Amino acid sequence: MGETGENIQLAMALADIFGGQIDFNSDLKQGDRFELLFEKSTREGQFAGYGNILAATFVADGKTHQAIRWVNPDTGKGAYYDEEGRSLKRFFLVSPLKFEPRITSRFSRHRLHPVYHTMRAHLGVDYAAPYGSAVVAVAAGTVVSAGWAGAGGRQVRIRHDRGVETYYLHLSSFAPGIRAGASVDQNQIIGRVGATGAATGPHLDFRLLKNGVFVDPVSERRRQPPGDPIQPVHRSAFLAARDEMLRRIEITGLRASRSGEAGSEAVSADQ
Repeated sequence: MGETGENIQLAMALADIFGGQIDFNSDLKQGDRFELLFEKSTREGQFAGYGNILAATFVADGKTHQAIRWVNPDTGKGAYYDEEGRSLKRFFLVSPLKFEPRITSRFSRHRLHPVYHTMRAHLGVDYAAPYGSAVVAVAAGTVVSAGWAGAGGRQVRIRHDRGVETYYLHLSSFAPGIRAGASVDQNQIIGRVGATGAATGPHLDFRLLKNGVFVDPVSERRRQPPGDPIQPVHRSAFLAARDEMLRRIEITGLRASRSGEAGSEAVSADQ
């Protein structure tokens, strides 16, 4: 993204759009590519901020993901859909962290514990990340507890719909307002990465409880069903908007391939 002359805000916005399809901590590989059409504001010729990403294509590990922003005329609200008109918003995000972390320990029923040096079950996924990195709720829900959890250090536990609970361990701190009974939205910051409790360094231990049983978060997110589709009454309008947006991205990509640059286009508005 930096090579195109854009900044981290646009990269994070792109990651948010595909947060239900791509794990930006582990899925990206050398050679993956993206193209996007976005709004960019200027004031007296100087950058003033980004607006909406209007459309995007992201090829990750050989699989193509597409996003089209479409505004529902009944509600006036915009959301992102794939090329078939299915919502990109999933029940839960694929990761409670953004870019820098990496998986250092996966879900296992039999793992050598790095602190106690005994074989124990590891009922979550460990993400190594810089101290203080933001941790977000992977789905909307209600905080069950936010406090000390022994070897888990500072921990937030959230109850969601569908018999699901999520656990966020070893936090350095809790976000303001995160306490038992508080409601949280998907992608809301709930705390910061730390090394509290039994930890050898800063990381997040993320756990997913489903119907009373801990399950592998990575495997579970791959089984998420597609999002809700565009209503039939609006489908023709969506398809027309989709075709126009993808045409503009394709034209931009052809221009970029001829010049050897990344494919992106800004729709600018001087304010």
